Amino acid sequence: MNRPIRIAALSFDHGHQYSYLRAMMELPDLQLVAIADPDPDQRAQAARVLEVAPNDVRVHARYEEVLAADDIDAVSICTANALHHDVVLAAAKSGKHVLCEKPLALNLGDATSMVRGCADYGVILATAYPVRHAAQVWDVRQRLTSGELGAIRVMSMTNVLQASPSGWFIDPAQSGGGAIRDHIVHATDLMRFFSNADVRKVFCEADTRMRDIPVEDTGALIEVLDTGVIGTCDPSWNRPKTWRKWGDVSGRILCDRGVIEFDVTDHAIRVTTSDLATPYRETSFASDMNTELLRDFACAIVEKREPCATGYDGWVGVACTEAAYESARNHEFVDVARFDVDSI
Repeated sequence: MNRPIRIAALSFDHGHQYSYLRAMMELPDLQLVAIADPDPDQRAQAARVLEVAPNDVRVHARYEEVLAADDIDAVSICTANALHHDVVLAAAKSGKHVLCEKPLALNLGDATSMVRGCADYGVILATAYPVRHAAQVWDVRQRLTSGELGAIRVMSMTNVLQASPSGWFIDPAQSGGGAIRDHIVHATDLMRFFSNADVRKVFCEADTRMRDIPVEDTGALIEVLDTGVIGTCDPSWNRPKTWRKWGDVSGRILCDRGVIEFDVTDHAIRVTTSDLATPYRETSFASDMNTELLRDFACAIVEKREPCATGYDGWVGVACTEAAYESARNHEFVDVARFDVDSI
């Protein structure tokens, strides 16, 4: 394919779409053709971003109008969580490749039909895990894969926000839950990405501690991987509004011969080793993970390959989330469901 991938943005319910929109406008691999959102206020806000677009971009109120167009190759879907299933399958049926915001779905049944449906229609399904595309995350992965610090023993991940989510995010019917649904997908995905192992079982405690909302804002998890590595996770929405930043994704990985610490929002990693000559070093990075997410999606379409984070990776996030909620209800470890990848 000698031309850019023609892409449309469907829904701005999730604010991540605005970051993706800017990447679509900047990347030479992509041509932004259209946007769609039934909410006139969100269309107006998106239109303000489009004022600097290099070409005319159509603005629609209905997703169906975009999906019926024959000049669009792919879509980025950022609806409320409850709508992911129907919009993704409608896009796949129309022959559009799909980038779907996390979490992929509200339950495993929907996630399974999305993964299999996209495969049946012959389109790519990518899960929007932009954190995988942060330069420091790739640096950490390379160091772990090289074995310079030995085997991984324990991983501790944090994905937290100030106590501020509102709107559909705190409506259980639209979101499917609170901080657990929203955030353990990133932490769990990084554990899998760094270790090349799946999560075997999960223990979770969750509660609403900081605000009077109908979903949980605080949680803590223990995850045991197939390799025996132990992971912990704080996926909460409970930091005060005076906290030094809006949110973060960070982690600490204990290995046989040292510790790697990373912070995606601070663009840095810190490595402490048992080498007394050079026990500590810090490296800073400058890259935009959302741009790299969209670049990978476009390249996957052109090269006819899997994206960095597939629909299956999104399915695993849903499986871990479902296990976490079951564990929080019953106060016990719960085995994580497995997907038959060979059946896709």
